[in-house]
Amino acid sequence: MQLTVKEALQVYPLSEAKLVAGGEGTSRMMKSVNVMDAPDIADWIKSGEMLFTTAFIMKDSETDALRLMRRLNERGCAGLGIKLGRFWQSIPQGIVEEADRLRLPLLELPFQFTFSDQMNALFKAEHERSNRLLHEVVQKQKKLMQFALQQQPHRNVFAELATVLNYPLAVIGSRGHVLYGSEGIAGDAVTQGWPWKSVMHRVKWNQGSCHRVPIKQNDEEYGSLLVFTDSALSLRAEEELFQQAADVLAFYMDMTYREHINPTVQDEMRTLLSQYLDNKMTVQELTTLSENKGVHLFQGTYQCVLITLEPTLFAEGKLLKQIHRELQYNPLMQFTASQHFQIEDGILSIYTCPTGRDYGEELSSFLLSRFGDVLAAQEAKGAPAPRFWISKMKHEPKSLREAYQECLDTRQLARRFGMKDHALQFEMLEFAYVFQHVPDNIMENYCNKVLEPLLARDGDPNQVLMNTLESFIENDGLINEAAKQLFVHRNTVTYRMEKVGSLLQMDFKKTNDLLKLKLVFTFRKFVRDKAAARPHNVQL
Repeated sequence: MQLTVKEALQVYPLSEAKLVAGGEGTSRMMKSVNVMDAPDIADWIKSGEMLFTTAFIMKDSETDALRLMRRLNERGCAGLGIKLGRFWQSIPQGIVEEADRLRLPLLELPFQFTFSDQMNALFKAEHERSNRLLHEVVQKQKKLMQFALQQQPHRNVFAELATVLNYPLAVIGSRGHVLYGSEGIAGDAVTQGWPWKSVMHRVKWNQGSCHRVPIKQNDEEYGSLLVFTDSALSLRAEEELFQQAADVLAFYMDMTYREHINPTVQDEMRTLLSQYLDNKMTVQELTTLSENKGVHLFQGTYQCVLITLEPTLFAEGKLLKQIHRELQYNPLMQFTASQHFQIEDGILSIYTCPTGRDYGEELSSFLLSRFGDVLAAQEAKGAPAPRFWISKMKHEPKSLREAYQECLDTRQLARRFGMKDHALQFEMLEFAYVFQHVPDNIMENYCNKVLEPLLARDGDPNQVLMNTLESFIENDGLINEAAKQLFVHRNTVTYRMEKVGSLLQMDFKKTNDLLKLKLVFTFRKFVRDKAAARPHNVQL
């Protein structure tokens, strides 16, 4: 029998019983029912047994009854059912209070039904439940087989598998990071105790049990499948179903990985891309040769992302390979249709822009979110972390080399100005790109000259004006946005900007004055970032 006390109380005629006390213990598992009125009854009770009694052995002494209840609780008794009307007309209040304290379900059994009536009904209900569960497992196995035979691109196989199993689940990657979690299944608790042994294991969780199954094929291990059930016990057939589900996942991951990261194709594509980027072949030749290998580089407008590990001196090749692998087979990494190739500098990704607009900001947020665990782990141990260099949107295949160069330029400018952002877009640094060869002292002198009326006056009010001006320029001259950033009313910003305009002798409605200030604050940021990064570059 595998029923909780709560479930058993739904079975007729036990449903006619009254739960007198110990309501907090109705989640106790009830494995069998015992009927006994012997003085040494507690010595014979097994864990998970529900005891039915007429109260004969405790009718004369409430103290003995309390002692018996404590002993039953220690033995793991599922609950105590007392049939009134023969020796007791009501259950003493002291016993009720003790049952509540022990959280031991205490039932007042209906007098008109025999113990055997209730026991037979429970065993019948358990038999029917087992048959129903077995039937459900068989149906799930059929769905799992159909799921495994489907060949559909861009599937979220994890979510589909959760639907097939009809249980919440989580998929943990080979690095101990969460690849997928059903709604409500998330947080550090899911990966507690990782790394785990590579064997199927069932562990308790706050609402039942979790079956943890390794996802592996041959010698390659891809992670673990966690299936969260609502019962502390399960059928052997159901456990076999979970193992089959993990095998299907392993097959899918292995197949997808090999399709996208076939070593031969990858090596050939790496060679082709290198030749193209070195101006040794045209984009038409690159496209034709790629398509002959089943690789379609362009599907409309696109953007490039170059992923590198910084600093490169101590970069770990294994981590870059893991990142490359996840970009290919993890459904959560599928931002848009994309291709990913390991090249000499790192990983070059080509993302399609389906609506024909620039996806720089979305790509930046997406990559930072998906690889947040990697960034945190690498920074915690002081190891090289991935950084993402994002090009502008391109309309034609012939612009691929230009997009790649924008990624490299973004990386170079970030190094020059000591910028620590993990994801940077070329569009953000395009202004700096134009002036990248301007010496630092000229930048600084230009800033001082333009801002001299503000810098020449001491005192906090002028620092407020400087901060307001900088926020105004950062938000492209939008008063409301600057006010939100500064947490002040828009009228306050308007008043301050009128005062700044008077001091600087500028009209903020003139494009020339706005461009001049944009240049000033770009220079100021570069000079500050470089100064902040300087102590880290000191060589001992």
